[in-house]
Amino acid sequence: MSIFNEICPKELATLSTIVALNLSTDNSADDNNVLGNFLVAVGSIILTIAAQQQNLSALQDTKKPD
Repeated sequence: MSIFNEICPKELATLSTIVALNLSTDNSADDNNVLGNFLVAVGSIILTIAAQQQNLSALQDTKKPD
């Protein structure tokens, strides 16, 4: 996602805040709890995928002849 290569950390934090506020507005505490846990689960899975991508890439780099 090249958009993340063009946004500074403070802008990304601000964007995250805006999204969270918009998603949670007018929801019950229970709904926000489910939504928050869902987003954490999605994030965890994305991080797991990224970690394995890095692992496989590192393995491939070590197998390349110089």
